[in-house]
Amino acid sequence: MTNERLYEVLGDIHEKHVKEAEEYRKTKRPVWLKWGAVAACLCLVVGLAIRMAVHQPAETPNDTVHDEARPPSLTVNGVNYCISPHIAVSNELPDGFMYAGEASVGGFDDCPYYTNPDMPEWVYVYQQVWTDGTVDETGTLNRTEPHHAYVRYVDVRLRGKKLVCCNHEYYISMWSAQYDDDRPDVTKEYYDEMDALYGKRIEGEVPDGFEFAGTAVFTGTDTIPTGELASNQKDAAVYYDPDDPAVILVETSWFTATAEENGQTRHDGFDVYIRYDCPFQPKS
Repeated sequence: MTNERLYEVLGDIHEKHVKEAEEYRKTKRPVWLKWGAVAACLCLVVGLAIRMAVHQPAETPNDTVHDEARPPSLTVNGVNYCISPHIAVSNELPDGFMYAGEASVGGFDDCPYYTNPDMPEWVYVYQQVWTDGTVDETGTLNRTEPHHAYVRYVDVRLRGKKLVCCNHEYYISMWSAQYDDDRPDVTKEYYDEMDALYGKRIEGEVPDGFEFAGTAVFTGTDTIPTGELASNQKDAAVYYDPDDPAVILVETSWFTATAEENGQTRHDGFDVYIRYDCPFQPKS
């Protein structure tokens, strides 16, 4: 497929989902980052992919060409990495990352990529972009003149996952836990069991039996939180049940704007997180 045709295909997707993303922002509905399920994420990823321009083809053992309808990705040492849903762009290569080869990314060839043995969940790809990765007050990516930058790609097992580490154990949000893909986070049986017991979200006061564990420290987007109490989403109040270590609750709020409501309505409550057999090696 030519670059021009790829632009056309991605452009069609982009225009369709820009409108959907704007609606999500207007209503401030929560954004869940599974590819294809959320228009806002799709808009950000495809918006960057449209403007990718790299070098001439090169054959390497790690080269992988993926369906253009999916987020840009590459495979390194058998691990699949997708572009970060947060569109992390840097003019300087982050410390610890070193040149590791070239690969096909997003339908374009000869993209230099960089790895860090101390952070195997990330790969940086050097490519031409039309954004610095920042967003305006509406959540839309800010445009810049075309320039080359280092763009973060994330292990697909981590990409978009809402994780909390509590007492050195991993928990994953019911919203981001998957059981129906190639590398499931949990089994369907376990997911259904926990969904029946708690659901994905609880509105109102903290349920009886749950105690305040503390505030989870934000470790940064696309990270694997570690320690006594940490989160890769944001600082958040965490509650636990001493009699049921299989679940924790994370304080949250959300908005709705239905036809029956006169404007937006704020809701307060808790997202449900369940135990997660994290497939990553935490940093020592």
